[in-house]
Amino acid sequence: MTESKRKDNWTETWTTAAYAIYGAVSYTDKKHLSLVDVMGLTGHAFRMNIELQRIGIEGPTSFPGGYILRRNLCNLGFISNMGEAQAPPTPELLERTMALVHETIDKGVPAIAVDLFEPEFGLIYGYDDEKQLFYAKDMSQDGTIPYTQFANPKIHVLFLITISESLPHSKYEMLRMALDMIVDHARGREWNDAGFFKDRFVMGLAGYDAWIKVMENRAADELGNAYNVGLVGDAREFAAQFLRELVIKWDGTNFVERKVREYAAAAGAHYEIVAIAFAELRAMFPFPQGGTPKDPETADRAIMLLEQAKHAETKGLSVLEGFLDFMKAYHSEKWVH
Repeated sequence: MTESKRKDNWTETWTTAAYAIYGAVSYTDKKHLSLVDVMGLTGHAFRMNIELQRIGIEGPTSFPGGYILRRNLCNLGFISNMGEAQAPPTPELLERTMALVHETIDKGVPAIAVDLFEPEFGLIYGYDDEKQLFYAKDMSQDGTIPYTQFANPKIHVLFLITISESLPHSKYEMLRMALDMIVDHARGREWNDAGFFKDRFVMGLAGYDAWIKVMENRAADELGNAYNVGLVGDAREFAAQFLRELVIKWDGTNFVERKVREYAAAAGAHYEIVAIAFAELRAMFPFPQGGTPKDPETADRAIMLLEQAKHAETKGLSVLEGFLDFMKAYHSEKWVH
């Protein structure tokens, strides 16, 4: 079997929503936030979004993007604007969305968009009205997009998020909000009313059961399964690293800081086990080659590893729920002087 390789580069991630947020935030007064910080505080390091029938490649990005990303930015201490419309949009909606892009770029902060060069999240960082072009970048390329193409995305939704204002959130408040979002997602409470997504996708811990069932049915799509393994494995590496860094960065000068370190260390031990299980799964199902998820012996081994990861993540989540309860009681700096 191929040797399991652990992540050692904390400047890149498979989670393009978080990477786009990180890119935009790096042009604000909170540019000190690292990608590890952003992955943890937005909750993306702890996400799992699974397509029910075959572990399809579309699973990880099939969620209500506007709601999730605006809540992500709120966790980081930002008020945001959103442009979202069915494509092709009405002239009024297109004009409003274009105005949002121009406004944020004029302030020196890129806009977060989706389906620029591929159906993932990316950034629009410049414009040329004379040539009718946007300058944009995603994980696949850095280039130009004609205004007409921007108005007619392939995914049939014109989607845009811009940062409008930075708020002076304390690190205590940011962590409390992050834990709230992480627990909501893991327990399946994040977007129960999103009709299109509800019947085809499952989120959080329930994703493990759906994944295992597809493996038991020998029905996993080779490309989609490998992509989900790569993305969730990368995310859990970030989760373990985020918790490790909390233990280091919170200096223990007061009761709350000491408790943060205690909870983070306890949760981190469980998420480290999850990351180890996914490292082996990545070796079995490399992306984009895919491996052989329909092979009975391979599928049974994958089921065992997914069970291990689920068991560890369930324990980790229980610690995070206690962590959240504590932060709700001590969520403001006024409690810790």
